[in-house]
Amino acid sequence: MSEDLGTEDSDRGATSPAPTRSPRISRADVFNAADALLLEGHKPTIDRVRMRIGRGSPNTIQEHLDLWWTQLGSRLRDIPGREFPELPERVAVSLQKLWNVALDSAHELLGEKVSTREQSLAAREATVAAHQQKLLEQEQATAARAAALEESLGLARDQLLAANQRADRLEASLQGREVECERLQKRAEVLDADARELRHKLEALTTSHRAERTKLEERHAATDARWLLEIDRARQSVLDTAKDHEQQIKELRTQISRSHAEREELKQELKAARLETRTLMTDRAQLEKQLATATKARVPRSAPPKPSPQRGAKPSPEGRRR
Repeated sequence: MSEDLGTEDSDRGATSPAPTRSPRISRADVFNAADALLLEGHKPTIDRVRMRIGRGSPNTIQEHLDLWWTQLGSRLRDIPGREFPELPERVAVSLQKLWNVALDSAHELLGEKVSTREQSLAAREATVAAHQQKLLEQEQATAARAAALEESLGLARDQLLAANQRADRLEASLQGREVECERLQKRAEVLDADARELRHKLEALTTSHRAERTKLEERHAATDARWLLEIDRARQSVLDTAKDHEQQIKELRTQISRSHAEREELKQELKAARLETRTLMTDRAQLEKQLATATKARVPRSAPPKPSPQRGAKPSPEGRRR
C-alpha cells in the first residue's frame, strides 16, 4: 500500500501544475501517531502512520518510524539506563528478546517491500523501453510513408503539368482550326457571290444574245449560222467558267466539312484532357491530405515533467533508480 501511495504522489506531482506543498511532518507527529496505534493494539507501519496523520512522505515517515522503534525500549523503561526494574530479570530478558525479534521482522518486511518495489520498477522500465521501441518503429514507418506520399505527389504534379500543357496546345490548335474554318467559309461565300454574279451575267448575256439573234436572223439571214456559233461558244465558255466555280465551291465545302470534323475531334480531345486534369487535381488533393496526416503523425508526444523531490527527505529506491 505504501508503494501505491508513493506512486500516486509522484503521479499527482507529474500531472498537477505547481501544487502547493504542505508543511513537512515532524518527528513528534510520527511518534505520537505510532504511540496511538500501539495503544490501540495495532502495529505501527508507514501506511497506518500516514493515514493517522493524513499527510507526509513515506520516506520521511520511514525515517522517523525507524528511530521510534529504536527508542521504544528505552522509552518503556521507568529509569533511564536500567532494563525494566519493576519486572523480573527473566521476564525482562524474554521481553527484550521478543522486542529484538519484532525489530528483525520489521526490517525483514521492509527489505521484502523494497525488493518488491525494485522488481516493479524494473518491470515498468522494461515496459517503457518496449513502448519507446514501438514508438520509434512507428515513427520510422510514418517517415517512410511520408516519403512515398511526397514522391507520389511530385509525380502527380508532373502529370498535371503535362496535362495542362497538352490542353493548352489543343486549345491553341483548336483556335487555329477555327480561324482557318472562318477563312475558308468567307472564301466560299465570296465564290458563291461570284457564281451568282456569273449566273446573272449568263442569263443577261443569253437574253441579249437571243434578242440579238432574233434581230440578226431578221436582218442577216446569211450570217445566222456564224452568230449562232459565236453565241454557242460564248455560252460554252460561260458554262465552263461556271462549272469551274462550282467545282471550286464543292472543294471548299469539302474542306469546310473536314475542318468541322477536325474541330469536333479537337473539342473531344480537349474535353478528355480537361477531364484528366480534374482527375489529377483530385488525386493531388488526396495525396496532399494524406501527406499532411502523415506529417502530423510524426510529431512525438512531449514527456510529462518529473516531480521535484522534497527538500530534506531521503531519496526512495524508486528515485535512486530513476
